[in-house]
Amino acid sequence: MRLRAHNLLCIQGFVGKGYSPEFVANMKLVVGGLRGTTEVTVLDEPDSLCAKCPNLKANGCTLHGEGTEKGIVAQDRDVLARLGLRAGETVTWGAILERIRANVRPDDLDDICGSCPWLPLGHCRSSMYGARHTSMNGGPGARLHCTEPDTLQ
Repeated sequence: MRLRAHNLLCIQGFVGKGYSPEFVANMKLVVGGLRGTTEVTVLDEPDSLCAKCPNLKANGCTLHGEGTEKGIVAQDRDVLARLGLRAGETVTWGAILERIRANVRPDDLDDICGSCPWLPLGHCRSSMYGARHTSMNGGPGARLHCTEPDTLQ
């Protein structure tokens, strides 16, 4: 599986909502397929989640207009650095979760994800706070927090 570095964090806050019904269905499919042993190639470019996003254009993400992709790449590289990874590196999903748990605090999201329209909703932060009390050790489940995503769109 190939995932953008910042999307490793987006997955933590996913609650069944997204940019379009197609995006949500794809996100559920990808998140549902992640297990501790799943191999993930971490990217700093559009990935399988972005593929179904209506904001993805030929020049990358346009969520905040032309030029958005440059900021998203900066987010990716920030996450890569925090997790001690390089773009193109392949690691297991369980190892990624452990690195997130050890290196990204809920309060870091303001710096990493500052312009994300989903950040003010608090799903990512609350999921990460829950993870501080949940140990999955790379076992089943895609997220640090073990609740199932709701089905609202």
